[in-house]
Amino acid sequence: MNKEAVPLLEEVKQIRQQVRKDGREILERWQQREVREDYKHSLKNLASYMAFRREDHRDIQNALIPWGVSSLGRLEPNVLGNLDSVIKTLGYITGDIQDDTEYFKYPGSTDRKSLLEKNTSLLLGERDDHRHTQIMVTMPTEAAKDYELVKTLIESGMNAARINCAHDDENTWKQMINNIKEASGETGKSCRILMDISGPKVRIKTLLTSKRNPKLKADENFLLSNQEAMVLPQKVSIAINTSVPEVLKNVDIDQLIKIDDGQVEAVVTEIQDDGLICKVKKTSKPKGVKIKTEKGINFPVLDMNLNVLTEKDMTDLDFAVENADIIAFSFVKSADDMKYIEDTLQEKLPEDKKDMPIIAKIETTEAIGEIPNIIAEAASARSFGIMVARGDLAVEIGYERLSEIQEELLWICEAAHTPIIWATQVLESLIKTGIPTRSEISDVVAGARAECIMLNKGDYIVDGVKTVDDILSKSDDHNYKKTAMLRALNISKTMFE
Repeated sequence: MNKEAVPLLEEVKQIRQQVRKDGREILERWQQREVREDYKHSLKNLASYMAFRREDHRDIQNALIPWGVSSLGRLEPNVLGNLDSVIKTLGYITGDIQDDTEYFKYPGSTDRKSLLEKNTSLLLGERDDHRHTQIMVTMPTEAAKDYELVKTLIESGMNAARINCAHDDENTWKQMINNIKEASGETGKSCRILMDISGPKVRIKTLLTSKRNPKLKADENFLLSNQEAMVLPQKVSIAINTSVPEVLKNVDIDQLIKIDDGQVEAVVTEIQDDGLICKVKKTSKPKGVKIKTEKGINFPVLDMNLNVLTEKDMTDLDFAVENADIIAFSFVKSADDMKYIEDTLQEKLPEDKKDMPIIAKIETTEAIGEIPNIIAEAASARSFGIMVARGDLAVEIGYERLSEIQEELLWICEAAHTPIIWATQVLESLIKTGIPTRSEISDVVAGARAECIMLNKGDYIVDGVKTVDDILSKSDDHNYKKTAMLRALNISKTMFE
């Protein structure tokens, strides 16, 4: 017996007491709507985790290590259970046996990964035996005609096929789906079909220019038009309009605008009847960046106040509920967005698909602080996952914050027993050119902590799938998730405002 550990025992007991109190308050807020029976324990664990990570616990974490006791750096799957285990162990060390601990593991479970693995299987299907993390691939247009490409992707390790509703049309999508189903049957390998509803994504719709090569350079002006038929103003050689012109009504002078995943950064200098005059501040290439239709336009720190589902989305959703295994929703910003999506699904889903799984894509500043509420709202109703769309997200929050935020999202999703998909620009150089960079390989290893990695299309996509499959298979022998230092989460701050 060692009395030196008594103050440490009392401190951990106080932490547990506070977590239980704050967690109950959060849980009561979330339980105002009906929660499906299979998710009640997970919701409670998420509430406890957000309560625990409200404070900085690095001092207690470091104090536990010399005693050979859990440092709480891997408590995400079972927050109160891990606190109880530490208290019980410290009780034996001090001779003050603790008999009031609540539980040690999930009700009805056998290990710390079981609930998350169960939810991942419900969302994405059964995983391959040789790796924990699944692989999703965005279908190129060629997948509608090239059956052998689809078959090879499945044989190489693709577990889910993503169809992006922002591109192609229903006829092309149907051909893709037929090829995926036929190839899955022929190979005997399961492949889920995800349809990605594009949401209020602001893209370049059309382009008007007096240049042969429409590039934007630093200090150059361009028109961001609100008109279908554009006219070039004086001293402006490029005009573009958008897929969502109503967003321009919310833009003021000095608003930052980023085009093509941040390759062009500009600010609004004038507001005119036909749109916004913008001045380029910098570009990713010294000689300028070529402007193309379909490229994204971002307005960081601007509340665009747009419905999460557009008129086009409603039409696409009619197709998706009949043909998809999973539906992803883009630019989700809040629990209210998820409630609206759920109400829409209840109206549109056929009776035999009422429990269809869904995914929320996280790609805006507003969504970051709302992550726990988004998960609570959506996962309480049906099988649910999070996709971290790192391209748009990095443009919105800044590249310097992306690493920190994606770490916090991994922890929160694990605490919620919610699968997370690591997406955007994974092995991009390899997939587009056939040659990877060293940093891309490291990015895949980091992504192995997610339940799924998504690859975008490119000429070398089969090589990309094979490479990710190989990296993930080897990574599984080295680690599962990893220990975190328990600084207070930035994301948790909104839970107690």
